[in-house]
Amino acid sequence: MVATTARSVTAIVVIALVGGVCAAQPLTRHDLGRTVKFRILVDKVMQPVAGWHTEEWMVRETAEAGFNVYSPRHANDLDEVRQVTQWCEQYGILHLPWMRGTLSASLDDANADGKRMVWASGLEDELWSPNSDEFWAWTNGLITEYAKISAEMPALFGVFLDYENYALGPNGYSLSYDDLIMGKFAQAQGIELPELELDERADWVAAQGLEEEFEAFQIAHWRQRCRTLREAVDAIDPTFQFCIYPAPGTPFMVEATYPEWATEQAPLILADAITYGRSALLPHEEALEANRNALAERQQFAEDTGIPMFYTGGIDPAVKGADPEFSGRNAAMISEVTDGYWIFYEGPEYTTTHQDYFRWFAAANAAIDAGDWEWAWQPRETPDTWGLDELVVENPERRQLVVYGAKTPFMQTLQANEEYEVHDMAGSALSYLSGADVVILQNFNQSLPRSSPFTQTLIAYVEAGGGLMLVHDTAWFMDSPFPEIARRGYPTQRVEAERHVVETDLITEDVRHPALRGIEPGMQFATEFRDHMIFEPGEAGTVLMRNEFGDPVYVAGQAGEGRVIFSGCYYGYTNPLSGGEAEVFWRAVDWLAGEGPNYRPPIQRRGNGAEAAIRWPDRPMFE
Repeated sequence: MVATTARSVTAIVVIALVGGVCAAQPLTRHDLGRTVKFRILVDKVMQPVAGWHTEEWMVRETAEAGFNVYSPRHANDLDEVRQVTQWCEQYGILHLPWMRGTLSASLDDANADGKRMVWASGLEDELWSPNSDEFWAWTNGLITEYAKISAEMPALFGVFLDYENYALGPNGYSLSYDDLIMGKFAQAQGIELPELELDERADWVAAQGLEEEFEAFQIAHWRQRCRTLREAVDAIDPTFQFCIYPAPGTPFMVEATYPEWATEQAPLILADAITYGRSALLPHEEALEANRNALAERQQFAEDTGIPMFYTGGIDPAVKGADPEFSGRNAAMISEVTDGYWIFYEGPEYTTTHQDYFRWFAAANAAIDAGDWEWAWQPRETPDTWGLDELVVENPERRQLVVYGAKTPFMQTLQANEEYEVHDMAGSALSYLSGADVVILQNFNQSLPRSSPFTQTLIAYVEAGGGLMLVHDTAWFMDSPFPEIARRGYPTQRVEAERHVVETDLITEDVRHPALRGIEPGMQFATEFRDHMIFEPGEAGTVLMRNEFGDPVYVAGQAGEGRVIFSGCYYGYTNPLSGGEAEVFWRAVDWLAGEGPNYRPPIQRRGNGAEAAIRWPDRPMFE
């Protein structure tokens, strides 16, 4: 089997070399997205070998593997940009420099005071506001230099702009409430702007009945800035293209960059990350199908704008489950349904796993060139080691907890409780989940229908007696597995990104429910993470927690022999859970674990030399 696999992949690699690098007709920017699928490599694997500089062998390897665009992660040295462009032309591919779309503005930098991004919640981000001259001077300066090279050297055809926020808040950008835009808006309205704290500004605009006017005013400002840059670029090279990530896009992208940077001569290129790896822990073919469905839904949004653009799906080998063969098959699948694919190439080590990944990407690129769309769906040739069929238990006397999406602080919270053996989720089969007393899915962000095999597995697990907690975005993206208990809700107060309620405390309900055992009604506390989701209870759902606006945040219910909690919180993003949030969380988990085979009743504590009341076991507070 191994020998056959090596021969089959190698044969396709040879085809890739013949069909890619040695193509009869030189590749041009006008081919991409029209007659040739995008195959973009954003390099974070080869460049580090040379101290984050590009060397000729990197471009050669990229071309030999069948990619048609090389995008070095570091591309600020314009002399090096020219050299890389020359190498790309030499090896028959194109060059797309990567550029961070946000500009850092440290809170220690007094020059940035009043000019930083301020979110509606009042969070002052460590980024220059998109309304600041400094942000646009930096953006325009580097991009116009790229455009000059593009006009002289056609192998460089645009810029890859990454608007992921590497500072504090969401991706760049939504409306900002910085001093600059607030002052200009007040002047335009002919009103006096009072002294306002950062977290009072969005509420003040709303209280004046000026939300729509403020939004329109700021978007117009963004569009003028984007238009100015497009006009400057057009004066140099009207075919220069903008590739932007993430897609479908933030308000800044959708309202400003879409209409202003996309032209008939230079369509916008959208880079979506929804297909980075497997759809969570789904099996190989099911994950491919889920990725395909997600792309179809999101690509439709872009097409409905009527704006000239190309749509591409992304791959990131660092994401769980994105093994070499799956990534290759994923690339071919993406290319069938979109205008091509791009890779944020991180995770592999150049001297080890890089070769495996490049072999499978070369195979995928050859299949794409040949239009062989069935290749993506062929049976795996290498063993699929992803996903256990059974839970491996080391401490059977403990209750078993399986968690997906736990950052280190949340995992620390879980592992500190010795009543539970904690497992980082490593399987999606019913036989695996059935070994757990409680399953926690945090940010399992897959738009799965209720009929999907994985959702049906969750339903079967719970109905057979399992405990399931659906956390944060999980139950917002997927169709509710238990609509009789809860469904996604749409908040109206302090909302970001349609679904997030930001910067509000939570309050326990006045209900008699065992998941709140020992918790006083009306207990109020701040959450460790700044936002949460809300859920509308069904006829079988009981609201346990609300936010300050009365929106349901925790909803509990039973299904079959098992128990479910919908929780809108994100647990342990930066710090372990503490205080009231930790208390409520652990009561909820204990209720979900139920009275199964590892159940232990509340224990009797002693304190100060006297017998204390029987109470639920204490939990670490991490104060």
